[in-house]
Amino acid sequence: MAQYDYSRFKIRIDPDSKKRQGLHTGDVVRRQYMDGTRTLYSLMVVLSTGEDRVLLPDGKQASSPFFIGALIEGDEPRDGELLDFARLTSLTDQRRSGAMYLTASDEESPYMDVIDGMGTERSLCRPSSLAGFGCRESETWAYRYIPSEGEAERIMRLTRTAAPAAAEAGLQIPFSVSVVHPQRLVISFRIRASKALEAVPLRFGYADGTETDGSDTVDVSTAWQYRLSLITVDFPAAYPRMLTFDLAAHLAAGEWCEIADLNVCLLEHLSSFADASKIRVGRISGVSDPLFGMLQGYGAYFQRLYATRDVNVAGTLTAGDEAGFGSTFYVGRIHKNRFVNSLEPAFSPTASVVTEPSPAGIGVCHRIAADEVRIECQSEAWTEAHAGQLYCLSFWIRRETATTLRVQYGTSLPQELAVGQEWTRLHVVLTIEHLPGSNMVITIGDAAGCLFSSPQLEQGRTPTLYQATDGVLDDTEEYGAWFCRGGVGGTIQHPLLRLNEDGSISSADGSFVINRDGTGYFSGGRFRWDKDSITLQEVTIRWEDLDETTQQQMKPRFVSIEGGTVFHFPDELMGSLCDPAEIPLTGTIHNFNPGSCLWEYLADDGQWKSAGGNTTAYRLKPDFHGWEGRDVLTLRLTACFGDTPYHATHTVFKHYDGTDSYSLYVESEHGTVLRNGQGSTTLRARVYKGGTEVTARIPEERFRWSRSSRDAESDASWNMQEHRGRTLLVTDDDVWRQATFNCEVEIS
Repeated sequence: MAQYDYSRFKIRIDPDSKKRQGLHTGDVVRRQYMDGTRTLYSLMVVLSTGEDRVLLPDGKQASSPFFIGALIEGDEPRDGELLDFARLTSLTDQRRSGAMYLTASDEESPYMDVIDGMGTERSLCRPSSLAGFGCRESETWAYRYIPSEGEAERIMRLTRTAAPAAAEAGLQIPFSVSVVHPQRLVISFRIRASKALEAVPLRFGYADGTETDGSDTVDVSTAWQYRLSLITVDFPAAYPRMLTFDLAAHLAAGEWCEIADLNVCLLEHLSSFADASKIRVGRISGVSDPLFGMLQGYGAYFQRLYATRDVNVAGTLTAGDEAGFGSTFYVGRIHKNRFVNSLEPAFSPTASVVTEPSPAGIGVCHRIAADEVRIECQSEAWTEAHAGQLYCLSFWIRRETATTLRVQYGTSLPQELAVGQEWTRLHVVLTIEHLPGSNMVITIGDAAGCLFSSPQLEQGRTPTLYQATDGVLDDTEEYGAWFCRGGVGGTIQHPLLRLNEDGSISSADGSFVINRDGTGYFSGGRFRWDKDSITLQEVTIRWEDLDETTQQQMKPRFVSIEGGTVFHFPDELMGSLCDPAEIPLTGTIHNFNPGSCLWEYLADDGQWKSAGGNTTAYRLKPDFHGWEGRDVLTLRLTACFGDTPYHATHTVFKHYDGTDSYSLYVESEHGTVLRNGQGSTTLRARVYKGGTEVTARIPEERFRWSRSSRDAESDASWNMQEHRGRTLLVTDDDVWRQATFNCEVEIS
């Protein structure tokens, strides 16, 4: 078993020093100094304190305060060494969890830190209720929680109520946090019982009891005593853990035991306080902030800042939300983030969009599938204009299992960055290079399985709060303000313009609203508009009041095709003998005179190809080369009005006697390609019985659509939402690179 037997030392204050002992039981203390050849370091937990009476050389007695400490890490204290210990935190008293650390000899010094929460905020187990202890009443044990009594706090009393043949252990506390070998646990608590108990077993291991990481024994008296156990984790993190005080063999019916001030911490969290720094002044290199990442250079780092009187800001002013992530407003250079499109970065190979929200509070997350991916940041012209300047590239990233990324740009050496399971904002400092013929591209290696979001490229060495870009904003050095929500003008409580949570803009009195989708109204609703129409309340506009030109411009422009849909063959061996011998098709141009017309067919490779006609009439024969061995052919007529094309499609089938009674065909209104991820098309299902279309006879709800693509996760999400009907609208949101849509029809 991996119990760690720590050494105990009695540290006494020289009576001539006139110092007093200010330490309490449960304090975590540390000494660190250079003796000229090496650094001496000791980390201890105070087990008890007291005061000795010692005889001085002149024969007089004096008081010598002392503490007994458990050495949990570092060098053993020896006579002749400096034994000045400073308290870092407390395992028992939250009010003693803060400290100040001032150094001019550590790495990245000088700096002054205010640290807090090492033994509380990052504690693995610090229960403050029955639920925290994981207690449930049984026929053997009764539990009671007491907030405080004397020096003890967070007290759990367990009382033996019966003595069955096979009793449970007593107090079993489940762990919600994973631990892994070779992490070391520091288990701190106070304990007493209704009678003296010897060698009460303490175990830490698998929740099902199959494996034990480490065990210890505790002697218990009727008075409060402080106990400390150190256990090294032996097994992997994949299995849930439980801390057990096994009292089954020590207590009879009616007897009780109390455990107070229970606190389980990792030793690494007590020995290193980089994550516990609430304030740092001086050289801030080495401070890791969840938002800004690793800080660099000199400055001041605060988790809270209050300032009055004269406060001057030069440069930019950025405010985030209460969690510090998403920007709520920004005042400074309009184009701080020089990443061309941080909302939709250009990956090569392509990365897929996932449903998980972005940690930056705006935008989406991408899942990287390839082991190495290239991301385009800026244009060649931009790199030429900024060559030699230092820029900071930052991004949010996480992975289900930890890994190390390799980030490379230009001719520089790769930089390695550690990625964990939680969202982390990482950054690298780059010198902009102009590489003729190449845009600015970074390469990320060992990235397969990573979730990526919100890249930012900004001047300097340190990342600031994220500013989203969408590729539209001009490259400018001008200053301005950007607001995510809130208002403009008036007062804070009553702005003239409101920026609402749903993305709309409204006046203070609600007299006008502009929604995110472009709809809205003025004058309290008397003037409304949407994508297709304008509505004027109490105002009538008559068609005859409009002149002929206006009427013509307001009429809808579209194209339609009329004609047969089936070539009927007696059987497949009869060749071209069919009825009819050809199908005439007639295109109609509605409300405009076309500049040109073109007939095309949908080829087997998914491309539209010329069918050899440039008028509104077309004659289709069964031996037309566009059939390409298929029994379904889709034709398209395109008529242009100026630079705007208008399309109509028509599908023709070959039907053979003796084939299946029912046939299902799907046609696309605008082809099978959405170019550049834009546009939409309508898929229409047609059902034939023999050569006769019976689509209209089948209820809408009996048509069910499904999707399949390379993104199985996205397919499952799409298919969970029922898509029923004879038609299906497909937009760019429904297709990533390539997707197949299937239609099933229930015929009873």
